[in-house]
Amino acid sequence: MSSVDEAGRSLVLTPGATGADGIAEMSRLVVRALGSARGRVDVLSLVDPPGFAMGDHGAPGVRCIGAGGRKSRFVAAALRARLEGPRRRVVCLHLHLGAVARLVAGRGAPLATVLVGIEAWSPLRRGARGAVRRSDALVAISAHTARRFRSANPEFEARPIDVCTLAVRERDGAGSAGPGGGASGAPRGGPFALIVGRMAAAERYKGHDLLIDLWPRVAAAVPGATLVIAGDGDDRARLETRAAACGGPVRFVGRVSDTALADLYRECAFFAMPSRDEGFGLVFLEAMRAGKACVGGMGAAAEVIADGVTGLVVEPDRPADVLAALLRLFREPDTRARMGRAGAVRVAREFTEAQFRRRFRALLGLPPEVA
Repeated sequence: MSSVDEAGRSLVLTPGATGADGIAEMSRLVVRALGSARGRVDVLSLVDPPGFAMGDHGAPGVRCIGAGGRKSRFVAAALRARLEGPRRRVVCLHLHLGAVARLVAGRGAPLATVLVGIEAWSPLRRGARGAVRRSDALVAISAHTARRFRSANPEFEARPIDVCTLAVRERDGAGSAGPGGGASGAPRGGPFALIVGRMAAAERYKGHDLLIDLWPRVAAAVPGATLVIAGDGDDRARLETRAAACGGPVRFVGRVSDTALADLYRECAFFAMPSRDEGFGLVFLEAMRAGKACVGGMGAAAEVIADGVTGLVVEPDRPADVLAALLRLFREPDTRARMGRAGAVRVAREFTEAQFRRRFRALLGLPPEVA
């Protein structure tokens, strides 16, 4: 066997690998799953700058290639990767990159395409259709995503799709702020619910508006109850204006450090994100890992949250049902504590990074580990 493990040679195409969003975290999971001491993984990112580094989010044998948001540079880097010689596999982490992935894979290299979320829930363009047809493995991060992909693209109704749910890393330790708030931005005193996510005008399905609109009624029924919103994005100013008009106790803490985020998860009463269109929902796993009950919307969240066991699954189009779930968890501390404990057990049993690594490598026909 050569000094470079040919079973470990991979090119991963991703929109971005260093951000705080779900696709970036998924990218890091995949890279670590494929990385090995003797293999090589080239990570080609559309938005990350040239020469970017993944730091401790990376894996052995990883080379990072960033296009700095320039599509022409991304395509050129992909073509150079193809000219470097035959490689064992190409992994495409977004359908919008499918045409480039198909070009790089050519006729000989195995191609795996991952279906993530809303990009797979509408009729595919020509380039993406060609990539799906060419793919040797088609992987969805949830059964919900697979169903919606087939519904929007009936020509692939009979196409096998493997589901590989995502995972969270183990935390080395808790944050530094003590109960009652502090550096995390959590409110002092009363209980608070937490939502974590990017606030983007193109992603208003996550449930920020719904929670803000409901919060005056929540606060009237549970004095001191606050909604804490972590994250940032181009829609934040609009949401802040909406919250001010509604008059409920809502606090925006912006994008926070990993340590501060761990504090928020630990200190919150429960986590709530009544999203209509989530492809998976890593934030639910993060909250469950911290021992917190979750409120999530129908769809992919229902594959993560065991309704009535680790949290409550609601219909976002029924605000009264969402309100009832929020009030129940505020009013029943024993219930949310029980659900939080069950959630932590569920994460440890089904959603660890080691389990993801085994699942993903098996779907690509790789051995469980490469030394």
